[in-house]
Amino acid sequence: MAAPSNAFWDQEGHFHTNGLHWEGFPRLLWESLSLFHYTEPPQYDGVEYREEGVLRCRVKMIIPQHPFRSSWHPIEVEVVGYRLVDTLETAALEAIKLFSTQHPAEVAAYPIGLFPTIDPGNLEWNFRTEHLGHMLGDLAEETVRSITRFKDVQHNYQILLHHSMSQLTCAAQGHYRNADRQVTQIVELQALVTQKDEIIPARDETILHREDQVNESDHIITQRDTVIEFLQAQIHDLILEADDAQAHLEELQQQPILPAVPIMPEAEEEEEEDPEEIEGVSEIDSEHGDPVLSPYHSPSGSQSSVGNFDDF
Repeated sequence: MAAPSNAFWDQEGHFHTNGLHWEGFPRLLWESLSLFHYTEPPQYDGVEYREEGVLRCRVKMIIPQHPFRSSWHPIEVEVVGYRLVDTLETAALEAIKLFSTQHPAEVAAYPIGLFPTIDPGNLEWNFRTEHLGHMLGDLAEETVRSITRFKDVQHNYQILLHHSMSQLTCAAQGHYRNADRQVTQIVELQALVTQKDEIIPARDETILHREDQVNESDHIITQRDTVIEFLQAQIHDLILEADDAQAHLEELQQQPILPAVPIMPEAEEEEEEDPEEIEGVSEIDSEHGDPVLSPYHSPSGSQSSVGNFDDF
């Protein structure tokens, strides 16, 4: 009687099941273990993860301690596959092999003893396959049914492995395309780096030229600052001088103005010194009439002619 599947996911993302909810190696293993009076089916713990971009799956399972045979110790199996469903099948198949190897005499009486794959070096398995007479009696129908189920499960297992290999092939092709694209990008980047290596010296030269221009501009600015400081000092001095001049003008405006003294002309002084001479001249002028003075004669000429009246 099959136990309930009891399949669930835990908080850490692990899948727990006894593998009895589908026709596969886990169910065949449990039916065989039931023949040896096991009370609890094996439990499977599976987790899927990615390793270097490839989806992987790890499954651990344990055939528990036999309830009353102390020499039948627990059997632990850990396998790694690519998907959860096929890795569970692989773990169950591996458990069948280990159980048959550890208990060869017991499994020889049942169809489970025929399930492990052919191993030329396994004498126990060769003995079981050569002496099948005991299975042709009452166990003939059960043996045929078990072998048929095993072949069907094996076929399904091969299909699952084929799907896993197809996924692995697709992942490998995707990684190859990515690697090829990355190689192309690396080549392009190397070409860009080479081109930039050629541009960098020209840029360095331009930077040096710009630095020289900046230094020259700084020198010019320093000179102009010096000139500006000199002009500011001169302007300051001129302002001081203008202030002094303004103060001087204000002082002059505040001083009193003296009256002007009239200055007598020299001609009037000469007339006052020699009045007789002037009187003689006036008498002569009165006898001969008023002389007509030429406008072109200068006063000095007139005075000389007047002085020459004595000779006349």
